[in-house]
Amino acid sequence: MIKIAGIALCVLICCLVLKRYNPVFAAALSVVGAVILFLAVAGELGNIFSSVSQLASSVPSSAAYIKIMLKVLGITLIAQFVSDVCRDNGENALASITETASKIIVVTIILPLFETVIKIVTGLVK
Repeated sequence: MIKIAGIALCVLICCLVLKRYNPVFAAALSVVGAVILFLAVAGELGNIFSSVSQLASSVPSSAAYIKIMLKVLGITLIAQFVSDVCRDNGENALASITETASKIIVVTIILPLFETVIKIVTGLVK
């Protein structure tokens, strides 16, 4: 975590200094810094995916639900990154629309899961 905090602080300080002289370059540096931070933690993604695949193989009926969860996680992470970049560049409306669009996409993806849960609950009530 200290490595991540150090990289983030270095990029932040550089962006603050550069923003006065060249705002476009500061914005580009901010995006590059975010990519560097992502790559710094990308190694942990392998551990997460192996754990999830072990879970999916141990309970075969849950594989579809785990796939849905991973899709939703990916969508929310990408949407958060994009909306943060938009907000950093003063585009608050675009950031809000990005977040709203991602929520709509997530609801669309999890509708089959809701249907399954409702069927199970109604089956238990009967």
